[in-house]
Amino acid sequence: MYALLSLVVFFYVQSLKYFSGIQATWVFHHLNDFLTIPLVATVCLHGVWCVKKDKTIRLNIFTILSLVVLFSVAFEYYLPKQSHRYTADIWDVVCYFLGGVIFYILQKKG
Repeated sequence: MYALLSLVVFFYVQSLKYFSGIQATWVFHHLNDFLTIPLVATVCLHGVWCVKKDKTIRLNIFTILSLVVLFSVAFEYYLPKQSHRYTADIWDVVCYFLGGVIFYILQKKG
């Protein structure tokens, strides 16, 4: 359910950005980063459920933190050194982390 809500929010904000010209810069720059880890973790979790045929499995904190570190290193350290298109931003790392926290809490309830 969280993944669906995240996608709805993402598409809503993107439509605001492109069609109405609203310039909430902080939201546009960091919302994707906040939603990334929960969406990727949800896809991974569903993949594990399909392979193991066990919907009681949950991703542990180490796995979620590994995703946060992977995305942080790839998108905030490595890629900015490879291309001018990417910029390193500590706030993106914070957003990845907060998204991971949200995913961990919500999957515990579900």
